[in-house]
Amino acid sequence: MDSSSFRSVEVPSRRFGRYVLRARLGGGGMAEVFLADAQNARGEPFSVALKLMRKDVSPEAFADEADLMGLLQHPNLVQRLEVGEAFGRPFIAMEFLVGGDLGGLLRALQRQSRPLPRAMAVHVAIEVLRGLAYFHLARTRSGRPLELVHGDINPANVFFSAEGEVKLGDFGVAKAHGVEAVGPADGVAAGKLHYLSPEQTRGERLTPASDVFAVGIMLHELIIGANPFRQPGESDPEAVMAAIRAARFTAPDWLDKPMAAILRKALAPDLGGRYRTAGELAGALFTWALDTDQSPSRLDVRHWLMAVLGLIG
Repeated sequence: MDSSSFRSVEVPSRRFGRYVLRARLGGGGMAEVFLADAQNARGEPFSVALKLMRKDVSPEAFADEADLMGLLQHPNLVQRLEVGEAFGRPFIAMEFLVGGDLGGLLRALQRQSRPLPRAMAVHVAIEVLRGLAYFHLARTRSGRPLELVHGDINPANVFFSAEGEVKLGDFGVAKAHGVEAVGPADGVAAGKLHYLSPEQTRGERLTPASDVFAVGIMLHELIIGANPFRQPGESDPEAVMAAIRAARFTAPDWLDKPMAAILRKALAPDLGGRYRTAGELAGALFTWALDTDQSPSRLDVRHWLMAVLGLIG
């Protein structure tokens, strides 16, 4: 991906610690993310995604995310490289994933009028679920279960490397399930409105099945071509949350019955009818991929991403 397409830097200084900011990649309620360059101990240049805390954010909340990233080590999760502070702003240096995020990929496909192959859609979902399964079962270094729920699964938090890897990121709103309740207002502010789970809209405690529902929404978007809860002209949060609580999935005529059944169960509004874990949904998708002989290799994914995103091999 050509870095010239990123927005110019919008901060007082171009240098933060040993990092030189090149472009603004995006931002959220807690931080801004920049493309930055540095040199390693051998003098070799490398790039990172530098997450800078906003000035109005609690340092404790930002530190919690940095600490959590330091504990999590999995090939399907974005990796932390370093934490520090410069000009009074804490930062997290993370691996820079040149393929950008899933939202950007979907926009590129739309611009090119290029369809998303079903096999690629299922592959992306399975890889996200691999990372999510590890995330839900993660433990402290002493072995205590963290019992985490991500709480913000959406296309902007799914990233691609130049090698075709799929990685889940942004752990800023992750919570321990069964410990802290999440109010509906907090859910809308922290999670993306159209990717909330029914229980999140009701302010109930989240569980791994809440993240599974959000993956189901993304899978619907990848397979069907639209978010099931995003209606043209509808911007009222209460109406969107009411639709999420109802969560009535209607399969189009062209969709095969096994995939329709997977989507229906992933998007079940009641926990009793939904996949309870990332592994359960991943298992159903693995079975579909094997039964339909649609299992792309890492090389297939890499070449496809290079073609869509214009990456240089």
